[in-house]
Amino acid sequence: MNQLATRTRPFLGTLRLSRVEEFYGNTIALVALGTLFNPRLSAADIVLLFTANLLLTIFAFAINDVEDAEDDSKDAQKVVRNPICARLLTQGQALVLSWLSAFAGLALLWPFGGRVVLLGTVNVALGFLYSYKRIRLKAMPFIDLISHGLFLGTLQFLSVTYARAPDLPRSAALGAVFICTISMAGDLWNEIRDFEVDRKTGIRNTASVLDVRRIEPMLPHLFVWPSVGVASLVLLNLSGTQRLIVGLAVAALCLVFVLLPSGLKKRMVTDQAQWLATLAGLLLLVICRATSTVP
Repeated sequence: MNQLATRTRPFLGTLRLSRVEEFYGNTIALVALGTLFNPRLSAADIVLLFTANLLLTIFAFAINDVEDAEDDSKDAQKVVRNPICARLLTQGQALVLSWLSAFAGLALLWPFGGRVVLLGTVNVALGFLYSYKRIRLKAMPFIDLISHGLFLGTLQFLSVTYARAPDLPRSAALGAVFICTISMAGDLWNEIRDFEVDRKTGIRNTASVLDVRRIEPMLPHLFVWPSVGVASLVLLNLSGTQRLIVGLAVAALCLVFVLLPSGLKKRMVTDQAQWLATLAGLLLLVICRATSTVP
């Protein structure tokens, strides 16, 4: 049993380091949205862009665990979740795996041209600087929200919309603003969740300079209403039956959300967020690809 545990430890550590269960749905939804504004992409292109963006996001989460290992060891929950603290991986192993993920993701973006590779490179740079202890953008009030909004959402979306495209549609630019807002709200939510731990470890972020008790009840709306803005842009880019189906679905979801108690609202945008994002992204891809006339 001990030998089996020893052999499987690096594999389990790698899975835990990736933390893919925390963002796979977001990545699917972002790629689906980018495809809507860039219908020239083939099915193979979509798979390649999804894999690349998944790897770049894995890097951002993994390098955060590497840099935060010392701080996480002081928190009872994080010491179990962080594979370095849990002694499933050494810090050196985790660092190598993190950068392998980043370079693999950038390599997959290479066929789409220099502009897309540049977006991916900026993504990696921000993801690194966000966590790197000597700089730590996440410990700078308001800069933390902006950088998070860019490297965990906006740049992934833009890498898809720019792939093999001559320019960026205005509606896609507005969509990027909405996506950035949603990601910034997610970062603020995480800061409120980790408020006590961050205070103990000396991190001074946006949550530390605001009255979080007043802001927290507003956070579900900072997720949902920018999402409604994204949905509106989606409708404008659809036609006929597509618009009717998606429009009815969005209207029904908005009505349900308004009627739900605050506790269930919070669960929808936290605990249930990934599978809901996956469902929405896959449905959008199926609807758009099934009726696309672009070769």
